[in-house]
Amino acid sequence: MEHKDVARRVLAAIGGEQNIVGVAHCATRLRMVLKDMDKVDTAALDNDPDLKGTFETGGMFQVIVGPGDVDIVFDELDKQTSKNIAVSTEELKSVAAKQGNWFTRAIKVLSD
Repeated sequence: MEHKDVARRVLAAIGGEQNIVGVAHCATRLRMVLKDMDKVDTAALDNDPDLKGTFETGGMFQVIVGPGDVDIVFDELDKQTSKNIAVSTEELKSVAAKQGNWFTRAIKVLSD
């Protein structure tokens, strides 16, 4: 896997850095809060041979990269942007909770 190229493809498929609110990662996934999900090319990400898939949950868009690679792709993604996009997982959850309309936020509060 060419981590730099994977980060470049992810950045392009999510609509560029201007579409990013924040990014964190866990052991296998990039977790992102994005401004506009309509700008995301999920087909490109789902068909990328270096990625394992995508899904959206809890106001976060997640790209499955895999263990041992996700942290390197995350670092490369951060290097390829001009703004500080990296946040902690807890900060990202907080940002995600503030996204969406009032109804979505109310459901999130009730489900938590």
